[in-house]
Amino acid sequence: MSLMVAVQLAGCALLSGCESTAREDAFGRTYYIDGAGNWGYGVAEVYEGLRKAGYQGRIINFRWSPTLNPALDQTVGRPIARLRGIDLAHEINRYLREYPGRQVNIICLSAGTGVGVWACEALEPPAQVHNLVMLGSSLASNYDIRKALSNISGSIFVYYAPGDMILQGPVRSLGTIDGQIGVDSVGLVGLRPPGVRTDKIVNIPWQPKYERYGWTGAHTDATSEPFVRLVLARHILPATEAIASSKQTSAPSRAGTATVTQAAIHPTR
Repeated sequence: MSLMVAVQLAGCALLSGCESTAREDAFGRTYYIDGAGNWGYGVAEVYEGLRKAGYQGRIINFRWSPTLNPALDQTVGRPIARLRGIDLAHEINRYLREYPGRQVNIICLSAGTGVGVWACEALEPPAQVHNLVMLGSSLASNYDIRKALSNISGSIFVYYAPGDMILQGPVRSLGTIDGQIGVDSVGLVGLRPPGVRTDKIVNIPWQPKYERYGWTGAHTDATSEPFVRLVLARHILPATEAIASSKQTSAPSRAGTATVTQAAIHPTR
């Protein structure tokens, strides 16, 4: 193959990729943020689950780890995690300026939930995230979420499991991703800052019936493909598509999958 032909083929592949990305961006974006270390938990599963559920928007794996070491990311890497949240906010701002009215969602795992929350805090109005989905969050359960919540048009869906041994053990020793020691993580008890109540925070505890979809209550398996496809996707799909998708699966209704509690919002810092 000549160099010229190789360059032409590469250019065609790049153009095709750009066209595909543009088509997906026209339907919105969903960011997936992995946990400390960015070891890839859930990256493929979230993508496959959303696609199989019928999501047509662009799915982006947002990497943030400065060390690729979970213990370091959870401690000395905290300032970088906050900065990467701001970087993500800038990216979302640019996207929504180019595609006004599109929905942006964030699904985040463990320490990545801090990055997702800090991205929401740093958005520039009128930019907003539609829904924020938090899985096994190592953010402190009393975190002052008001600033982030003001830039979320939909809800914060918090999936938590009291038996999460990573949050019960290493994270309790190292501290939460926002730097608190001796405070339960969101992923253990839900997002529960003291004070004002709001129905925009939906705390969803693990239940044995979720095992059939792959979420056993362990730290990372809420990202299993069936759980993403049958449960989490309904927070991401536009309302009409979510209804159609739920009719095509055996997934229980939202009311059947969650015990909904209203969390309190009050400044604690």
